[in-house]
Amino acid sequence: MRRYYELLQALDQWFASMQARHPEQMQCRKGCAFCCHGLFDISMADAVLVARGFEALPAGSRARVSARARTIQRAIQRQAPALLPPYLLQEPGSDRIDEIVSGVSGTACPFLGERNECLIYAHRPLACRMEGVPMVDGREGLFGDWCELNFTEGVKGALTDELALDYGGMQGTEDALSRHLAGLILGSPADNVAVFIPSVIVEFEGFWKPHLAQGVF
Repeated sequence: MRRYYELLQALDQWFASMQARHPEQMQCRKGCAFCCHGLFDISMADAVLVARGFEALPAGSRARVSARARTIQRAIQRQAPALLPPYLLQEPGSDRIDEIVSGVSGTACPFLGERNECLIYAHRPLACRMEGVPMVDGREGLFGDWCELNFTEGVKGALTDELALDYGGMQGTEDALSRHLAGLILGSPADNVAVFIPSVIVEFEGFWKPHLAQGVF
């Protein structure tokens, strides 16, 4: 986890530098929650982050977040009644998971505060930290979509080089850690294990908190 935290810190610093260089191109700031709606799965590494962030919240905030998460989890269960606690997903990116996501579309993140602020900002997942800027891999070039509020004229020329990151390396670090964490939990290393954010919250007391308390991760 230490290496993962270092990766996230470096990514945050890079993102801040992009904001400083291109303030007219980026709308990302506290209170903008354009990318905070919709269900998506996160890795085991990010699930640990989310669990630690939830644990650190004041009791009142935890109660409100839990209530929102339970509502979303019930919607997930309607889409996937065979999914059992602790609601780990063994096939992220599959058509079935896409169906679940589509069936619970438009839902605000349970960690979104009253002023559209992220309540666990320091513990937000990797995907949240990368949202907002065009994703340019140092070897593969521009890929994927980005926030439609930012860089509305597209990316070309020197800007492409400026935005380039080693996304393959970041993915490799996250995958390796997630595989190890899955092994600690499931008894043997496992690839492609993920979970939805509301599921982490709903299962915090019975599953994630004991693992955190035991120092498993």
